[in-house]
Amino acid sequence: MLDSCNSKHYNLETGKENSNKGNGERMAQVGLLEDNARIAKMCVTMLRYVGHEVVLYEHGRACLQALSIPDGTTGEQRVAQSQERPTRLPLDVLILDLHLADIDGMEVLQRLRSHPHTQSLPLIVCTAATSTEIARALRIVPDAVLISKPFHLYTLVSAISDLLEKASK
Repeated sequence: MLDSCNSKHYNLETGKENSNKGNGERMAQVGLLEDNARIAKMCVTMLRYVGHEVVLYEHGRACLQALSIPDGTTGEQRVAQSQERPTRLPLDVLILDLHLADIDGMEVLQRLRSHPHTQSLPLIVCTAATSTEIARALRIVPDAVLISKPFHLYTLVSAISDLLEKASK
């Protein structure tokens, strides 16, 4: 059933199908770093429903690896990895939680912003973190969009659209 929706684009405000031809709205390659299976499934399903391509990362290390960020390897390995790095990121935007099982979300943010390959990747921090943790995250990535859990899908879709528009200017 979901496959039948993948090729269609829906406007959440009107509930009607968009043709995406000439309407200025660009569908995105969205990365989702979320280790809560229920939240991840809901986000993936709904973002695909509105027309985005979604890549789910259940672990922070897998996400960083997919974005070609070295993981503390030796200098020689780092040089080889940087030479293998793609010229374009596989994502237009990354949505991430701060509470992850395998690596601290703050470390993910720091590594994304400190690596030249990902320092301009648009980020959406979607979290139920404390206000202290959120303040710390926003010091690391002041240009990130913050969405507090629980959230409305429309808020997430609007944030993606706003970031894509901002990135295209």
